[in-house]
Amino acid sequence: MTKKLLIEGWRGINHSYAMVNQYQLLEFKKLDVDLYHNDVPFYRKDWNQVRNFCGFDQVAVEQINAIPNLGQGIRPDITYRIGFPYNLMPANSEKLFVYGTSEYQMLTDEMLSLGKGPTDLKSLPLTIITPSNWSKIGFLNAGFKDDQVRVVPHGVDLSIFKQLDPDLRVRYRGLLGVEKDSFVMLSIGAMSKNKGIDILLSAYIQLKRKYPQLKLALKDQSNLYGFSANDLVMLYCKERNIDPTSKEMQDAISGIVCIAENLSLNQLNGLYNAADCYVSPYRAEGFNLPPLEAAAAGTPIIVTKGGATDDYADGSFALQIHSVKKIIGNQHFLEPNLESLIDNLEKLLTHKALSMNKRGASTFLSSNLSWEVVCGKLTCQMGI
Repeated sequence: MTKKLLIEGWRGINHSYAMVNQYQLLEFKKLDVDLYHNDVPFYRKDWNQVRNFCGFDQVAVEQINAIPNLGQGIRPDITYRIGFPYNLMPANSEKLFVYGTSEYQMLTDEMLSLGKGPTDLKSLPLTIITPSNWSKIGFLNAGFKDDQVRVVPHGVDLSIFKQLDPDLRVRYRGLLGVEKDSFVMLSIGAMSKNKGIDILLSAYIQLKRKYPQLKLALKDQSNLYGFSANDLVMLYCKERNIDPTSKEMQDAISGIVCIAENLSLNQLNGLYNAADCYVSPYRAEGFNLPPLEAAAAGTPIIVTKGGATDDYADGSFALQIHSVKKIIGNQHFLEPNLESLIDNLEKLLTHKALSMNKRGASTFLSSNLSWEVVCGKLTCQMGI
């Protein structure tokens, strides 16, 4: 008998949870299951499908939106929840799976929705799906049992994120306003402390003195969180008592490209292609999908060592930043080493490290981290 799979989550917007949900929905549609999707309220009331559009093309959007709601009187065999806060209340199905991340290896009351059910997490009849071994530790620290928490990584759509031909890459670099001989570092995401963009700015400012061709492109998520890359640059100067009007800072700021507008996924792929490297000196991440997408686009990545990206940072496309693990209160995080970041960047700038083993990267990604492969792992956990 065909199983009934109900997804309860977000679609239509570009929040990371919604993006993961939508990629997974496109894969679930290929399965021999009766697939349903019930939309749950967005975490913030001002998020919507116009202002925060997901970026999928029209065909994909129509396929995602065509998945029906679960009708009254239909009991699913499996419920899979992917939203925030994490809804741990009982489901009207035989099996319940709840997706979640724990960037700082801890869970707060705000992150959990338990209703009036038991507070002993070990007793809950559900399985947690989390995308990295780093994140899993947070659920174990909160009180879940080891066999309640399964690691299933995110994937990358290799039909979208791929290397473009040289002429098209030049066009995208032109849209950034960079010169032919510029070396472009790229970082994408919320400009929050856990992303380590302040460390990236420190490395950039130091290297800019020696390598004037260096550029920094920052794509923020101000449409979701209201904090822009420009805000971060000014905050960086204020916290360090740096005069933003000084000649050194003006030279540095002139080489920073800040991008705030929504991009389609094809435009995002163009941005990855336009960069010479993708840099993420993060302190805490649940998975960190943009570096993986950049690698699929043929761009070498530099990421913090010791965290969530250890699960996929293959030597064919990744350099790693040394870090020290720190604990403040219940928060576990990494402090990336600035000199290690600078050293890795100089290796790429001076061609002392191979830019990328593109054949090896392609083989690694297609074999391990396509959405088809990782959704196969997810449905195996679900018993589909």
